[in-house]
Amino acid sequence: MAYDIKISESVLAAADRLTVKDLLDSPSFQCFLISAIGNGIQSFHKFSDVTDERDEFLMFRLDQIFKNIPWEDRKTCFDKVAQLYRERREERLERNF
Repeated sequence: MAYDIKISESVLAAADRLTVKDLLDSPSFQCFLISAIGNGIQSFHKFSDVTDERDEFLMFRLDQIFKNIPWEDRKTCFDKVAQLYRERREERLERNF
């Protein structure tokens, strides 16, 4: 699943000052990050045509972090993200009617 998204060097440089720990420690980002990591792990195989050893090692490291988050906490995060997406979709539909 190749795609043509190229993140600019300036954005990558700004992101270099953030860590996964920063995001996991943030109430605003915690559930979204855990959900994103889980979704990335589940979909990693679909990007095999554009991944390299660096990506594989990153996935391994993220998988280790993910597996150390208790299942109940991961499920809570998935449920919360789903709830927030549903609420946002409903609010958007209400505004458009």
